[in-house]
Amino acid sequence: MSSRSARLLVLGGFLVAGVILAGGALQAHHAVAGVYDLNKEVVLEGRLKKLNFVNPHANIELSVPDKKIKGKVVDWILTTASVQTLTRQGVTKSAMKPGEPLRVTVLPARNGNPAGFIRSLQLGDKEILLFFGDGTD
Repeated sequence: MSSRSARLLVLGGFLVAGVILAGGALQAHHAVAGVYDLNKEVVLEGRLKKLNFVNPHANIELSVPDKKIKGKVVDWILTTASVQTLTRQGVTKSAMKPGEPLRVTVLPARNGNPAGFIRSLQLGDKEILLFFGDGTD
C-alpha cells in the first residue's frame, strides 16, 4: 500500500469515527425519555433563582419550599425548550426576573434528583406549553 493510500485510509477512518460520535451525541441530546420520567408530572411552585437563556436548551433554577421540612428550600434545576421556542411562546429573557414567583409542571428526573424537564409554565395568567411529551422535543 502506498503512503498516499495509507493517509487516505486513516483520514477516512477519522471521518467515519467523527460521524459516529456526532450522531451519538445528537441522539443523547434528544434522549429526554432516558433522563426524565415521561409518565409522571410534578407541579412546582417557587421563586425564580436564575434563568439561563441559552441554546440548545434554556434552563431555570427554581427555589421551591420543601413540603417535608419547614423553612428548607430545595433548588431545582429545570431544563426547558430552546431560546427560539421560548421566544415564539412569548417567554423572553426579560419576561422573568429573579425572585418572582413561578409555577411549572415538570417531568421529573428518573434518578430522583431535584431536576426536571419543563412541560409547561405559568407566566402571569397564561399557561405556556413547552413540551409535548413524545420524547423528541
